[in-house]
Amino acid sequence: MNHPAKGAACRVTEDDLMRGHRLYLIPDLSNWAPPNNSQTATSDSPGLVYLVPLDPPKVRSTPERRLHLRDTLAAGSASHNASILAKDPHFWDYLQQINLTAYEAEIDAHRARHFINRLCGVSGRHQLDQEPALAQRFFQLVQQPFLHWLLTLSRS
Repeated sequence: MNHPAKGAACRVTEDDLMRGHRLYLIPDLSNWAPPNNSQTATSDSPGLVYLVPLDPPKVRSTPERRLHLRDTLAAGSASHNASILAKDPHFWDYLQQINLTAYEAEIDAHRARHFINRLCGVSGRHQLDQEPALAQRFFQLVQQPFLHWLLTLSRS
C-alpha cells in the first residue's frame, strides 16, 4: 500500500510545476544551495523549495529489472515512455512519495497517467511526440527524476 511521504505537511500541485518550475532530486542536503543562474531563476520570479525525504523503493525488484527499465526508457519516445511509467509499480511508489498528487487513494495506472498528462500540460500522451518542448518537459520533470530516484536509492 502506498503512503504519503513522512513529515509532508503541504503539497506542491502539478499546477505549480506547470508554471515553469523545476524539480530537483538532491541526494545529499548537507551541502545543498539553491541554484543561482539565469536558466533556473530570474530576479522577478519567486522560488519555492519543497524538500521531501524520499525512501528507497518499497516495491521489490532486482537490479537487473531496474536497469532493464532504464534501458527501455532510453530507447523510447516520450509517449511510449509515459505509457510504460504509468503502468509501473515503481513509478506509483515514487508518485506517492513525492506527494505531488492530491489522491487520498492508492496510486494506480489511471492516476499515474493523469499525473503525467497534467504535469506535461497535455490531454493525452501522444501529444508528447507532436511538440519537442512537451517531450523535453516529460523527460526533465517526470522521467529523469524518477530514474534518478529508482537507481540511486535502490542501492542504499
